[in-house]
Amino acid sequence: MIRRAGLSPSAPIAAAVVMVAALWPVTAYGVSPLALPVALGLAGATVLVATRPEWGVALALALAPWTNLHVGAERPLRLVLPPLAFGLLAYGMLVSSRERPPRGPAFQTAGVVLFAGVAIVSALQALDPAQTLTKLFGLLTAVALFFAVLTICRTRGQLLVAAAGAVAGLLVASAQGVLQQALGQFGNEGFVVGGEIVGRVQGSFGHPNQYAGFLAVLVPVAAGMLAARAVPGRMRLLAATALTFALPALTFSYARGALLGLAVGAIVWLALLRPRLAVVVALAIAVGSIALAPAALKERVSDPAGGDIGLRADLWGSALDIYTERPLLGVGINNFAEGYATLPSTLANASQRRLLHQTQVLTPPHAANLYLNILAEQGLLGILAFAALALTSVLTVYRGSRIADPAGRALCLGMGVGLMTLAVHSLFEVTLFSELSQPLFALLAIAGVFVALDREESDLAG
Repeated sequence: MIRRAGLSPSAPIAAAVVMVAALWPVTAYGVSPLALPVALGLAGATVLVATRPEWGVALALALAPWTNLHVGAERPLRLVLPPLAFGLLAYGMLVSSRERPPRGPAFQTAGVVLFAGVAIVSALQALDPAQTLTKLFGLLTAVALFFAVLTICRTRGQLLVAAAGAVAGLLVASAQGVLQQALGQFGNEGFVVGGEIVGRVQGSFGHPNQYAGFLAVLVPVAAGMLAARAVPGRMRLLAATALTFALPALTFSYARGALLGLAVGAIVWLALLRPRLAVVVALAIAVGSIALAPAALKERVSDPAGGDIGLRADLWGSALDIYTERPLLGVGINNFAEGYATLPSTLANASQRRLLHQTQVLTPPHAANLYLNILAEQGLLGILAFAALALTSVLTVYRGSRIADPAGRALCLGMGVGLMTLAVHSLFEVTLFSELSQPLFALLAIAGVFVALDREESDLAG
């Protein structure tokens, strides 16, 4: 029909481009400059979810590190990612009603549900419920991706595509950090070496430590994908490219806790499952830290106190004081600052309330320790729910590290290193409720489905 009318086959595409170009100034003036691009993005994501839902999961994970990316005064991906995650979950539930997908371990699902449920209950009785919305909604988005993976991904190929999305997110975040280092675009955090201020990259994250935590947890996953010959070549190339950018980006963040967590996490998990490989990795870390680490990083690591050990001690003590005021459910997720402001002048555990250290008067947003922060914000029930989540996650990934599928086994081995990295880094930072939560929960679901597939194949073989 197009040829009979004398039109080129590309004419409809050209007409659509012209229409969009004509509509954009109208929507930009009447609504927002981002209204039409966001609407087109949501339409494209809807088509992708309907046709290849595992690619929709991969897209959500690839965009996760840009959740708080500023475009002018707005953060458009905050309007895209939650609908995409919940849309994937809704699609997965519709599909699973017709065909039963392989489920992950029941205890893993119970751990996720318990952790999310306690967070919701704690938020309902928070000191300032409005402050809970951002963090709580981010957590629920991550939980939606967890269940979307469980309901959508039925095959090994779908699981690898979803995992590749997390590695693509690592590439996006690390490339942004390397670019910031090259352009000299640093955050407000820095340190002094030899009388000069050294800037720290942080991507689109709120702090270099959170940015580094995101990279450090996902680096082992990319390494596992690269090491598995059973993974398709394009995905291995993606993993190699992500690692090429991630290692220097992690270095340029100068986050000591993340670097320590990655080193200790790799040695501990590999010593449990691959002792010989653990020795090789330990030697590589030692040689790399001596020969390849920049002088500024060596200087920063050589001063472990960094001038903030008194601040951290006060934060940790204050978290315990907040917990004693509301021990059952805490002050509410993302309400540490509000709880801190209500503390009396004389404290039982902290040396001082307002963190007055000569030139600094701070109201801290969190306790600089995930475990104490959960204790303060979600109380005893929250820390017990987190312990259940941690235990079920480690057990699932451990089982996944011993399955027959070489690709799944390598990915789960990397996830185990990532979990150990997060456990160590969480002694100094709170990253679980940041952009990291989305790839973390999705990867946990991927490990669970790999375990379920291995169990089904064993049953069939039996």
